[in-house]
This record gives sequence, C-alpha cells and structure tokens, in this order.
Amino acid sequence: MNIRNVVLKGLFISLLISTPFASAALKYVDAIDLDLGESYFFNNAAQQFVLSNSIGGSEVAIDVGNIHVAGGGWDYSFEGSIVVTASDLFFKNTSGQKAQAIFTNTNPSGTAVVSIIATTLRDKITSTIIFDPVSNPGGVVLLTAEMNDSDSRWLLSETGDYTNVFYGDTHYAITGGDLLGGSLLRMLDFRAVWHFDGCSPANISRFNQDIFSSLPSLQIIPDAVPEPATVALLALGGLLCRKK
Repeated sequence: MNIRNVVLKGLFISLLISTPFASAALKYVDAIDLDLGESYFFNNAAQQFVLSNSIGGSEVAIDVGNIHVAGGGWDYSFEGSIVVTASDLFFKNTSGQKAQAIFTNTNPSGTAVVSIIATTLRDKITSTIIFDPVSNPGGVVLLTAEMNDSDSRWLLSETGDYTNVFYGDTHYAITGGDLLGGSLLRMLDFRAVWHFDGCSPANISRFNQDIFSSLPSLQIIPDAVPEPATVALLALGGLLCRKK
C-alpha cells in the first residue's frame, strides 16, 4: 500500500469515527414501543386530538416502554409518562364502515408537541438500572418533538371498522430531550403509529363523541435517512477497501 492510500484510508477512518453513526459511545434507536395507561384520545367538545387520563390530566402513564437499538433487540425498558398537546380537528368523515379524522399540527396555543418522560430506565441485557426516581426525582425527558407534515398538517387519521379499534400515524421532528442530545442513545426524526384498542363507544359517527381507549399503545419508528456526507464517507471506504 503506497503513502497516498495510507493517508486516504486514515482520513476516511478518522472522519467516520467523528460521524454520529460511528460513535462507539452512542447507540441508535430503531424503534420505541410504548404501552400507555387507559385514556381519552379525542376531546369532542374542543374538536381536538389530545391524550388525557380519566381524571382529566394531559400526562398519561407509560405502563412499559421498550427501546429497540439498531442491530439489537429490545435492549432497554422504562416507565414514565407521555404528554400530547392538543391538535385541532381539520377533517372528519364517516363512510364505508370507517370513521376518519385528520388533525392540523397547530392549535390556538401553538404547534402541537409530544413529550416522553422516563422515571426509570433499565438495560435489559445487563439488568443494569441506568437511572431511577431516586437518582432523577423529576424523571428524564427522553424527547420532545413537534408534529409536522410537508403540507402543514399532520395526518393522524383514526380509522376503525365500527368495532372498538382505531389507529393512525403521523410524523414528528425531534426538538429536544435525551434521545437528541444525550450520551447514551440517539434517535432521528420519526413516524409514530398510534393504536387505540378497547375503545368506547365502539360505533363512532363523524367523531361526535369523546373516545376512550383502555388499551392505547404507540410505536415510534425513525423515518430519516443518513446524511449525504455520511453516505459519501461509507462509499469512499468501500472503494478504498476494494482497491486494496
């Protein structure tokens, strides 16, 4: 191998190590699966999508959260809470045995956001408790994110077949929290898939009633792609190895 190849390969390795995808200290999150406490998810009086518990608060307990790390399984688990601020109803319809709704990503108080707070975080592989209510009495904010969409609406559409199940999805831009700026885990902007099971009333007509779910859950899946610079570095590395 000549001097030029040594320099190029060394440059590639040093740059790759400096990129987020190669940091040995960080683990990238593939998905988060959350089981939420029973809650209402449609406020008919205000015509909004908003999670609230049975006593009217906006903070809903996370019975169990599992974090899937790239290249692994459900590596972490946590307990905590989730807060979803209100989003105004933009469209509602009932047809073909389906009740549907679309909500804007804004409300009178500003852009709709979601926050996830963990009170306990465990490494399921090593059984290590990373933090708990004693070490972090107020919990740790895993993420805060704005609901967003290219045409200024987030297309969360609850859809059911006149049984007792509704589901939908929307996209989020992460704005803060430990999954954005922490030293252990990282996550990119994501798509959230909502699943509301055990709903009542079961037969929704044009979203004219509050909806209660006894089995709500949420799966968070990153939907961003690696930066062009990262892709270029990986391609360069492949070419160098091939040449060698």
